[in-house]
Amino acid sequence: MLLAACNFTPPTPVARVRRGPAAREFTSPLAALPVTCEGTSMGCMPGYLYGVASATRIALEYGGYTVVDGELINAELRRRTTRTRESQSGTVATSETQTEVTGAVWSDLPLLQQRELLTAMGVRGVLRAQVALGTPHGMAAQRTVTVGISLARIEDDLLVWQSQCDVETGDFHSEAQAVDLATRCALESATLW
Repeated sequence: MLLAACNFTPPTPVARVRRGPAAREFTSPLAALPVTCEGTSMGCMPGYLYGVASATRIALEYGGYTVVDGELINAELRRRTTRTRESQSGTVATSETQTEVTGAVWSDLPLLQQRELLTAMGVRGVLRAQVALGTPHGMAAQRTVTVGISLARIEDDLLVWQSQCDVETGDFHSEAQAVDLATRCALESATLW
């Protein structure tokens, strides 16, 4: 009789999805901003952020969106100049190469310049993703992993949609598995498409 009260399967994560006022219109292309992390005592591993960014981009591209990567945005802002100087000293020829990178990166720009750059690139929406790691009260060995993904129209910052999903670590999932499951849960909601 005691076994009937035990839970041998992990709870099924359920996405909390909200469609915004700009949801009627398909918003593409969109700029994928770097994934951010919020943690209580320990932050996110770099692989978590990379995994969420990759999974999000792939899912949205399969859904018909055109996604502009953050590195492409940085490439638009920065200029790389390479100079090669060759010299001859007697019978020995030497070559010296010097590379100089100038310009700002995306995160260094003021908000108005960020918006102007994206608009000039033809971007119509901004994709944001966030990973949050928390500890439930009284359960030190268990953490709640929350992945939130949102899309907003660039011209007026109106929300197109947002989705968020929580997965518990501990008995059923490692932290890395929880990040993966929460990401898939947030992206697989039928109401997004």
